[in-house]
Amino acid sequence: MKRSLSIILSILLLLAISSCLIGCDKDTSDGGIDYSLNNNFEVSCTEDNTSIVYSPTTGTPEYGLIFYVGTAIEYVHYNYLGEALAKQGYLVVIPKVTAGLAYLLYNENEVAFTKYPNVKFFVGGHSQGGGAAVRRAQENVDKVQGVILYAPLCYGSDSIRTLGLPTLLLEATKDGVLTADMKSDAKTRLPDNRTEYMLEGCHMSFSSLDDDGTLSFFKDGPATAEVKAEQKSKTVNFTMAFMKEVVTK
Repeated sequence: MKRSLSIILSILLLLAISSCLIGCDKDTSDGGIDYSLNNNFEVSCTEDNTSIVYSPTTGTPEYGLIFYVGTAIEYVHYNYLGEALAKQGYLVVIPKVTAGLAYLLYNENEVAFTKYPNVKFFVGGHSQGGGAAVRRAQENVDKVQGVILYAPLCYGSDSIRTLGLPTLLLEATKDGVLTADMKSDAKTRLPDNRTEYMLEGCHMSFSSLDDDGTLSFFKDGPATAEVKAEQKSKTVNFTMAFMKEVVTK
């Protein structure tokens, strides 16, 4: 009887250990966030004189994204991205830039790095903001986890091609803003082993600036409202999958 009881207790102990190994890969008791999960945190949006910040209202973000806006596009037009990533548990910082000129008015010192010293940041951007993200990653490679680019426009000698940084590139089928030469030039600056997707849609629809189709930007598009919405949905999904792959390796 005692032997049987001992065997049963041993089995229960093994099951408990096994359960912990399977379900407790990361201790979240201190507010940490398990990025391997499909999280659904409530989100707060705050701002100061330097940036707009999207953050989960619970948990302590370990990873984040610094995102540079496209030319003349206000931060609110990337609200869909900031909210989606913050729900997953990431801190999203969108630096305030006059007239959205992220590259022309580039700040040599990114405030987010010092303001959130415990957060491991990806950097990303759209259009000219993508060019700013490439420059930031090149200058701060030791502080960057990866690079996320939506139809980037790059300048000068900026390149992350040989830096070993995980890189995501998203492009649009009906991008009427970037020329073929601009697109080719951007790719020469990125690593060959980048993750890359072509999405149905147009250049401006990586933001919500022209969702209603009332504006015209350099003959961009055209794309229906449904296509633009699907483009954003895929942008979020591909971005989250990329970040999850990097942070859970």
